[in-house]
Amino acid sequence: MKLTNKKNFVLFFLLVAGGCGAWGQRLLVTVFGAKGDGVTLCTRSLQAAIDSAHAAYESGGERQTVIFPPGKFVSGSLYLKSGVTLQLSEGSTLLGSLNPFDYVKDPYCKWTALLFAVQQHDIAITGRGTIDGRGWEVANQLVEYIHMGLVQDPLKYDRPGESNRPENIHFRECENVTVSGITLRNPASWNQQYDQCRNLLIEDQTVDSKNYWNNDGVDIVDCSDVVIRNCNMDAADDVFCFKSHSVDGICQNVVVENCVGRSSANGIKFGTMTRGKFRHFRFSNIVIRDTYRSAITIASVDGAMIEDVVVDGLRALHTGNPIFLRLGERRTGKGEPCLKDITLRNIYVEVPLEKPDAGYSYEGPVEDLPRNISPSSIVGTPQHRIQNVLLENVEMVYPGHADSTYAYRGTTPEQLAAIPEWERRYPEFSMWKELPAWGFYLRHADNITLRNVKLRVGEKDYRPAIVADDVENLVLDHTVIEGSVRPQVVAHNCRHLKWDKKVLQVRQQKSKLKVESDPALTSSDIILAHDNASPCTEGKALYKASRFGCKSNGSILNTNSIQMAVDFIAAQGGGTLVFEVGRYLTGSIHLRDGVNIQLNEGALLVGSDNPYDYDDAAAPALLIAPEEGSMELCGLGRLVTGEDIAPWNTAKGIDCHLAQ
Repeated sequence: MKLTNKKNFVLFFLLVAGGCGAWGQRLLVTVFGAKGDGVTLCTRSLQAAIDSAHAAYESGGERQTVIFPPGKFVSGSLYLKSGVTLQLSEGSTLLGSLNPFDYVKDPYCKWTALLFAVQQHDIAITGRGTIDGRGWEVANQLVEYIHMGLVQDPLKYDRPGESNRPENIHFRECENVTVSGITLRNPASWNQQYDQCRNLLIEDQTVDSKNYWNNDGVDIVDCSDVVIRNCNMDAADDVFCFKSHSVDGICQNVVVENCVGRSSANGIKFGTMTRGKFRHFRFSNIVIRDTYRSAITIASVDGAMIEDVVVDGLRALHTGNPIFLRLGERRTGKGEPCLKDITLRNIYVEVPLEKPDAGYSYEGPVEDLPRNISPSSIVGTPQHRIQNVLLENVEMVYPGHADSTYAYRGTTPEQLAAIPEWERRYPEFSMWKELPAWGFYLRHADNITLRNVKLRVGEKDYRPAIVADDVENLVLDHTVIEGSVRPQVVAHNCRHLKWDKKVLQVRQQKSKLKVESDPALTSSDIILAHDNASPCTEGKALYKASRFGCKSNGSILNTNSIQMAVDFIAAQGGGTLVFEVGRYLTGSIHLRDGVNIQLNEGALLVGSDNPYDYDDAAAPALLIAPEEGSMELCGLGRLVTGEDIAPWNTAKGIDCHLAQ
């Protein structure tokens, strides 16, 4: 039917739409000359339909719907406008043109896209249809034009710049946005970017975004009040990606729930561009699979503040790395980087030995693989520390197989100090290639709690499960480690540690100690590494325990000999009682003012199993402090007590602490 005037147009519109309801008119794009033949370029016709709907909205105040019937509609850049819903009917596809010159690089957004919306409100894309950017073909045609000199681009990494390749969707500074039900496929760059939008709902999406470089699932940039739910996204790059491009920007009040992600990069990713603020994020019921990098990456490297992030319910299978929290100092922003108040609970992750994203068109780079499987990491910088991280009800399964003859990082103080800070390097879990732990590596962090955390390793791994370096207030509460070679935990330069284990290495800076028993672990489970220098011995008179008849065979009770030594040193005006290699069995020892105890490496001060070897059989304690005075415990050795034996009994007003 040929439409010759406005009257005929309205008549046709009423026939196809059944009249005007609360949502205003419903316009078929074919009325404006668009052809769904998969060949004809329909940009002008499709834009005319959008413009007409927008004009009706502006004049009448009712939202309008532009309908794509079944068919394949080819287009270059389109601009969605306020009050307009694009409804992609089942069987309809908006196809990106194969000609790069059919796309606009918006002068305000400075990006290229198939579908733009800039400073609009009350807009939506709905239906069961598809947006297919045909990005591989477009990008390769663009490369050809660059080589011909028709397009200026540096071709960094042998690919056109991200902003010069069309995204499927780019919405900037829009409010009240819904993108629901559709399938998004094959962008040439990022898939869908929402920049500085507010009240954004993304739901029931299917994303197949892995046909060219930088194909993310969804990018949320400096947006507020965002809900992403019931989506299944398969991406060559990060799946659920949150960024801040502006030093004054803020990305906040974000909910992601009931979603599945697969990626050649990260599952959940904060960054990499992080210039403003991020706060109040909630993730629940998330599945991440076949993902090359980390299931969860939260990185602030450009001066951003990231706080109040909760992941509650995540299952990651066949994933290269479980968790990567990182502060960096690229400082492209102007703020001080901050990463704090992070809760990760009810999480299960399996890490394979093989490359987890094998078979992707654009796999993660082989050269970035860790030489031995990388642990989860929580790593700040000497200038900016990660703060307040809780991991609760977490299980991680690693493959093991680390080969010390292939790559090695040790756990001596010198070897730990040799691990570079690399504050300005691009943040990825594999950035250090090799780390000295197989389960968790912690550095420059405060208030880190692992509660009900299980770490399992399949095959032998020469590294300990957990290495903590420069961590303050580290709590391991019901932490279970299975399949590890011992020692299971190494801590260096750490302060205020609480372990739910019956054995603690003696040596930390003024730590108020509380040791609880855990029968699943033994005296070999924890090693706390430290500098060789000891304040216990510097400038002090030294007395070997063997001088006083102490036996180190682990069977002879040394209570009287040790007490005689302590009393003798106190009478001499103070000094240090030094225990050399061996097991020194003892009951209660009363410490004296000015008398220090040094446990050399390999020395164990072992509490008797007989409660009657202690001063108070009802509440037995190994070391008893005086009413007042100063004394220190230090060294590489260990205190070992049974479940019912307290390592010490601190008198009122006295802190019995371990010395630096």
